[in-house]
Amino acid sequence: MIIPPPRAPLAPRLRILLLSVMATAAATGADAIERRLPPPAPPIAELVAKLDDGQRAAWEQVPQRLAAVRTRIAQISFPDDGLRAEIDVFPKAVAYALECGEWWDPQHLERATWALDEAERRLDGLAAGQTSWREGAFVPLAYRSRIDGSSQPFGIVVPEGLDRSQPVPVWIWLHGRGERDTDLHFLWQKARKTGEFFPNDAIVLHPFGRYCNGWKGPGMIDVFEALDALDRVIPVDRDRVVLAGFSMGGAGAWEIGARRTDRFCAVHGGAGFVDTSRFIGIDPGDVPPWESRLWLLTDVPPVARNLLNLPVIAYSGEKDGQRAASEIMVATLAAEGREIPHQIGAGMEHRYDDPSRAAIAAFLRPAIAAGRPLSPDTVHWAGTTLADGGAWWVEPLGLGEHCAPARIDAVRSLKGSTLRVETANVTAVHLRDIPAPCRIEIDGTPIAYEAPDPEGDTGAVVLARAGLAPDGAWGIVDFSALPTKRKRPGLTGPIDEAFEAPFVVVPPVGPGLSPAVDRFVAEEFAHLKRRWHDLYRGELPVVEANDVTDEILRTKHLVLFGDESSNPLVARALPGLPLRWTPEGIVLGPGTAGERRFPGAGQVPVLIHPNPLSPPDADHRYLVLNSGFTFREEHDVNNALQNRRLPDWAVIDLAVPPDGRDPGGIVAADFFDEAWGVKPRE
Repeated sequence: MIIPPPRAPLAPRLRILLLSVMATAAATGADAIERRLPPPAPPIAELVAKLDDGQRAAWEQVPQRLAAVRTRIAQISFPDDGLRAEIDVFPKAVAYALECGEWWDPQHLERATWALDEAERRLDGLAAGQTSWREGAFVPLAYRSRIDGSSQPFGIVVPEGLDRSQPVPVWIWLHGRGERDTDLHFLWQKARKTGEFFPNDAIVLHPFGRYCNGWKGPGMIDVFEALDALDRVIPVDRDRVVLAGFSMGGAGAWEIGARRTDRFCAVHGGAGFVDTSRFIGIDPGDVPPWESRLWLLTDVPPVARNLLNLPVIAYSGEKDGQRAASEIMVATLAAEGREIPHQIGAGMEHRYDDPSRAAIAAFLRPAIAAGRPLSPDTVHWAGTTLADGGAWWVEPLGLGEHCAPARIDAVRSLKGSTLRVETANVTAVHLRDIPAPCRIEIDGTPIAYEAPDPEGDTGAVVLARAGLAPDGAWGIVDFSALPTKRKRPGLTGPIDEAFEAPFVVVPPVGPGLSPAVDRFVAEEFAHLKRRWHDLYRGELPVVEANDVTDEILRTKHLVLFGDESSNPLVARALPGLPLRWTPEGIVLGPGTAGERRFPGAGQVPVLIHPNPLSPPDADHRYLVLNSGFTFREEHDVNNALQNRRLPDWAVIDLAVPPDGRDPGGIVAADFFDEAWGVKPRE
């Protein structure tokens, strides 16, 4: 029997607290939450019994070999961390497969031996001053994630004869749902499989997407981190990057392509899902109001207008049950005045046919040759959050309301020195590379803009509504004059937003307000630790309260578990949060028009807020209280359900036990207003 290697040890005080909580849970008969990803596997003994003698002997050597490879890696001083990741991703993959039981077929056991062989081959090559594993047609690689420091795999397919010394075009291919395609099996596939498209003049990049999460959150960040990592191995022509995918990957291509349009020269989506309500068959009125609003952060139709800026092509199998996704996108863009091609695979169900592949490649070829627009004179931007970023020379800086559709349409004339802008639900916008001086008209309001540099012919300007009110008058403002306590790029919420950038988690150090609160805090911390490992394929970056430095506060989001009695950082932060929490109850927005009171000791607040502990020279840092990312095990059954489920704040009733859907009873939940204040109850 293989005994999985232990995970990183918990701090002694936390370990004692968790042991106490687990004993209490067992005594009360609390049920464990069923893990859905990775899915259950057959008993390991059944698989081992099907191996021949040689295979079984190799399998029995895996624990010792794994330890030896890890020791060897630890003894090497690598020239850069990316190079280290390209090697230690293999023992990591084996270790995770052992820990989570990721063996569904006898041949899967042999992949552990293959991965350790590959790690040793790369170590031998490095000792000889070589990185020959980067050569060849099918190359599994990896990078060190800036989010949590984990090694994350990706694959590339390189056509024969491609000049790797010059910037090359790249197709990013987003894979479909693969419940069994965890790190080890993904790496094994990328060492030998081409994928759906294999152009002869471009590299195909296959991101892992941090496993099976619908290309959302850290899965979306993985796409860009993998592209950056590829650029360090083979130079990438950033003006000729195509985003494409099918099934779950088609959903990812539509969403990422629509929300990060100016990164690509073309977008292709096949099958998948683009509208939560229609795909799952849920009426928005059948879920809490904040949950249906949160769909606007991942649904594509509200931001489809961005795709007017690029060549786009859809694909569906004629008999595919997921054909609706492409049909929705075709209809949505038609309503925006753009007809996009929709390639249909004759007689196909959920797959491509060869004629369709050829037609899609032919459509994309001229888009790749032309490259992405560098600075188009007409820019369409649509978003539902400032976290979507801007497009080219247009960057929204303020919204009338988050989690609501917003729009900017801007047309400039460098020769005519004019700029016309129309907006909806936007209160501030930064415009760059505009004629200077020029005549600006924004939502019908004329504004004269003089060049700050008499020698220049282009400039930049910030336009804002008075008081950032949705109906305020437009005018030119200095960027530094914009209020700092507001939702702005990098500080938008909701809770899940904190897990898309570097963060640390700080657990409690002792007992808190009550045993019930302590139990909730410990269980939710342990739940996040397990979920991050199993679903996002990394170790949760845990730091004890006494080890949180100013550098951490300056560079990372802070996720705190506990209350002012159990966690000293919570005690320090509470005066800077719109929250008063005592044994008698919870008050959100104390002393304001939006004050909300929740009496009793059996409730816990969870929230996201700009971090009041960040040093003055830091910016764009969150504090999250008592929550991890908010979709849970029941939502893993379908990638379209793996959405943000709690807004900026919520109050949890501890009398309701946690399950695979909620951390407890949701007493109330809402978004903060645009100034991070508590909204009055409607």
